[in-house]
Amino acid sequence: MIRKRVHKLRYKEVVSTDGYRDEFGDWIEGETIETTVTLSCRADVNSAGKTVKNHDGQDFVYSFEIFLDHIPDTMKRRMEVEILKGEKVILTAEVIMPFEFQHHGRIWV
Repeated sequence: MIRKRVHKLRYKEVVSTDGYRDEFGDWIEGETIETTVTLSCRADVNSAGKTVKNHDGQDFVYSFEIFLDHIPDTMKRRMEVEILKGEKVILTAEVIMPFEFQHHGRIWV
């Protein structure tokens, strides 16, 4: 059987809650919750030195083009991600540009 998504994409999702005043008027600090998100993907290496334009129109040489079923709302530019094959990390990189197509998403790192 051929697997469409042979790699994993892992990143940390950080959600912060706002601070607030309790019923006595004391300030209560907000919480920061960090969750590790792992998604199935296919990561194709850029062995030809191709470039991609980011949302600002700048050309970047990317290392990998990553294909996903969809891009989560928490996935942002400049986020650090890891590409895994099995349990082995093959690349740690920064997201250059995520782009959502109609039937799939792509991320360039």
